Amino acid sequence: MSIVDNPKENRYELREEDGGISGYLEYLIRDEFVVLPHTEVDRSLRGGGWGGKLAQFALDDLKTKGAKAYPTCPFVERWMDRHPEYNEVRYRP
Repeated sequence: MSIVDNPKENRYELREEDGGISGYLEYLIRDEFVVLPHTEVDRSLRGGGWGGKLAQFALDDLKTKGAKAYPTCPFVERWMDRHPEYNEVRYRP
């Protein structure tokens, strides 16, 4: 499995070796921040930490780009709450 940014679809994707998509984390680019509205992982992979890996990849990517994340996805919001090292990436209105 690999995680990649797919800007044409505005999402980070969890890709299988054959190119299939097993999960994604959507994003919406705004002037001051990037909204993270939805995360989805295939049922067969749930409980394996893949949602967290998607969240971490996305937040690391946004941090590298100097962007702030505004999580409206409950999963990403809870993940960020459990990982205070990402507080500097969180957009606070």
